[in-house]
Amino acid sequence: MATPAYLSEPQIQSLARLLQEIMEGNLRLPLFQRDFVWQNNQRIDLLQSVRDGIPIGSVLIWRTATRSLQCFQGIGPHRLPERPAMEGILRSYLLDGVQRLTTLLGSIHPRTSSDPSAGPIERAIGQEWSWNLYYDLEERAFKLQEGDEEPPPTWQPLWLTLDGIGLLRFQRELAKHPGADRLINASDELVSAFRDYKIPVLAIVTEDLEQATRIFHRINSRGTPMGEFHMMQALTWSEGFDLRERLTVAKARLKEQGWEPEPEEDLFLDICKAALDLNIFEEDVEELSQRLAAAPQMIDEATDNLLLAVRFLQNECGILSAELLPSRYQLILLAEAMRTHRACANPPSDVMRHLVRWFWLTTYGNAFRAVTGNKLQRLLHHLRQLAEGKTTRAWGEPVGMFPALPERFHYRSARSKVLALHLAGLRPRDASGQPIEEPVTLLARHGADAIVPLFRGRAESANRIIVHPQQAQAMRDLLLENLLMRSSAELLASHAISPDAAKALQEQDMTRFLEVRGKTLEEMDQRFIDQLVDEEATFSRPSPGR
Repeated sequence: MATPAYLSEPQIQSLARLLQEIMEGNLRLPLFQRDFVWQNNQRIDLLQSVRDGIPIGSVLIWRTATRSLQCFQGIGPHRLPERPAMEGILRSYLLDGVQRLTTLLGSIHPRTSSDPSAGPIERAIGQEWSWNLYYDLEERAFKLQEGDEEPPPTWQPLWLTLDGIGLLRFQRELAKHPGADRLINASDELVSAFRDYKIPVLAIVTEDLEQATRIFHRINSRGTPMGEFHMMQALTWSEGFDLRERLTVAKARLKEQGWEPEPEEDLFLDICKAALDLNIFEEDVEELSQRLAAAPQMIDEATDNLLLAVRFLQNECGILSAELLPSRYQLILLAEAMRTHRACANPPSDVMRHLVRWFWLTTYGNAFRAVTGNKLQRLLHHLRQLAEGKTTRAWGEPVGMFPALPERFHYRSARSKVLALHLAGLRPRDASGQPIEEPVTLLARHGADAIVPLFRGRAESANRIIVHPQQAQAMRDLLLENLLMRSSAELLASHAISPDAAKALQEQDMTRFLEVRGKTLEEMDQRFIDQLVDEEATFSRPSPGR
């Protein structure tokens, strides 16, 4: 392995020159860097530090004569040039300082009119952020323009800081205002502070890509915390494998399947961990990165298994989207079950039936509530046996008394989501008396907004009905004000409102209504549990699916 040679002394470089190096393509940002993540207050703090001459730390550069990496094509509002690699010429890549230099380049570097023939920037960092930053010369404070309103004439655009001609024009207009001398002095002081600012630049020279990415890993353990995915992006990156690009494709495949909202990248990594018997709860980036680097196809295989798990949830369990999924761990373990099942030479024909029962048993049993790494490993081991046909027990844990239907409705809880699916299975009707088309799809798209409280301010589970959010008030008016005149028996039954509960509504007895309807929901829930725990019963899911 090549030994890195560190420069004995840091080079002190002006901020203006360092930014120009980036704009000229001499200093580039490799794609294994994470995107821009700084919040507005962090950007303002950095600008204030430069203005006040406070050190903001050094930047670290990797110089190599043989490595040519794919890099970001834009930073903030700026397009970066494509510089072809030249044999024998050192290439410089930024390892540490991306958030700081992105902030400074996007804020103070002069803007140029874009070439319409150049096309969109495909890979840019910080492009979706607003870079309309100003300096209030009256208050001597940095400001971020919000909205489309024209900023006050005493707000100096920061992108004029290094633009001599643009700054001169601005100051000429400034001279027309009262107190012009004071304002122009404030402008000059700001510009001098940025133009005179110096930054230490450290360089490491090595031809070893793995060593460079591991240095990136070490130095990024400080500052703004990086997620496991960003570390994996750096440690697995090579000229033939880009984890970010692989997962972008994987997310697109999930979206085509209708599985939304878009999952975090860590979901794919956790599926890989499950396949490798690694602890899902631990960020073992060293171990996982080595395994992925040796077998990068593992990400594609994880995506294939994830898609199979998603189709299983949609078609067999009526879970049409991630919005309806009780626990993300169920999806991770089901993806591993699909991998195990596919690897079987002669898979049993009834495995899917057992997996359906496993899904609902773990949901009703709150198996993933406050789950530990050891318990998750036990669940995973049992599910593998189930997928291989080595056991027919749907759940490795003893089936006892399930918790009662929660009195209060919390949409994020597993049992409340099951209640929503039960109500969707009744094919609820809207205020016009017509069945709601695809009620489970309505839940998948609108989440908690599609299962609304009938009485405002009451949190009981018995107070929830399924309706399109735009029709929620119409349903309240119908059920609470015009019940006898307009509500049919079919409409009431479609919302689990029994005749006794309807009578309580008619008498405006809210307490009695919630009590009676609550018992109806409990009975409906118990019927489902009874067939769930009976291994010989013909099991049916609680919702009609799509």
